[in-house]
Amino acid sequence: MVKFISQLLIASLIAFLSPQSAAANPEPPKISITTINTPNLKVVGSNGERGAAIAKLSDSKFLLGGGRNGSNLYLYDLTTRSEQLIGRVISPNQRINDSRFAITDIAVLASDSKSASVLISYPLYNKTSKCVVVKLSAYEVALTEKPKLSKQKDWFTSKPCVPVSAVQHAAGRLEVIDKATAYLTIGDLGFKKIGSKSARGDLGSVFKVGASKVEKISSGHRNQQGIVLIGTDLYTSEHGPRGGDELNLIKKGVDYGWPSVTYGDRYSFFDYVKPARPGTHEGFEKPLYYWVPSVAPTELIQLPTNSTWGSWSEQLVMGTLANQTLIFIQLLAKQRVGAVVSVDVGQRIRDLEVTSTGSILATTDSGQLLLINAAE
Repeated sequence: MVKFISQLLIASLIAFLSPQSAAANPEPPKISITTINTPNLKVVGSNGERGAAIAKLSDSKFLLGGGRNGSNLYLYDLTTRSEQLIGRVISPNQRINDSRFAITDIAVLASDSKSASVLISYPLYNKTSKCVVVKLSAYEVALTEKPKLSKQKDWFTSKPCVPVSAVQHAAGRLEVIDKATAYLTIGDLGFKKIGSKSARGDLGSVFKVGASKVEKISSGHRNQQGIVLIGTDLYTSEHGPRGGDELNLIKKGVDYGWPSVTYGDRYSFFDYVKPARPGTHEGFEKPLYYWVPSVAPTELIQLPTNSTWGSWSEQLVMGTLANQTLIFIQLLAKQRVGAVVSVDVGQRIRDLEVTSTGSILATTDSGQLLLINAAE
């Protein structure tokens, strides 16, 4: 009886302290991993290596952005385990030898067997001013025997241009809305004046972008490395400073607090910005879920309906860098988060895609692709 009462008290305390619902939690998923070596796809810079960006054309064909120079777009065939160079996106004089100066994301607006209309985001170096912006451009990809890349139009260029010595946290994640519009994340770029609303301009924001129209949706973000649209609900995953990584539900016109508030804290006295009130989110929109210590979240995907993932079908999956895990996130009614479980993969995950049957394809900073399935 005493044991039962103790267990009941512990369960009640967990329910009280946790943002999660009391709904039944699914069992942690078991996974199988097939490792595919793709050394030509990883980005190499003076500061280390970075995994490629990835976008799905079909369950067997993918676009990957990276390569040693961070600037190349490739067509990858999962069936034959082979890649073809399509073209170069960033010219040599518009980047420096740093792995962060690489294609950050790719989004497919429309495609068929012959061609694809895509968006590509990337940080762009202004050699004259020695500063950096985040650029979003539209391209056409001819899916011929020898694929070709042709630029159509620049859709967005972030402001202000940030001194190159400060650059980090470009974000640049994309989520397609329809054939003509997408959501785009812009990080704070390590800008020392990010705390000034008049100085930060486009930085630390989520935008809805089209070929001729740009609308700011939300602000107060640090480095949104994942984004996914589920119905009309837009979710982002975001790096905090030292602790305080976030899963956010994006609402129009809302400020998410950075750098005024964060559940984390600065790394050191010399960090580029000092959060005004670390350890809290009071006065600003709170995240749906947060991680202390940090996991370094990357891309978000939703598993398909009736997939081999069982009770995890239709739920969120998030990659991580520091933790080298996949984090499975249960979504509940009324925009709440239920169970959150980590599954070790042993590699830094840079980007994710998912096939119609539920196979997850992850790019890693080691230059390998991981084909991840639910284990029987």
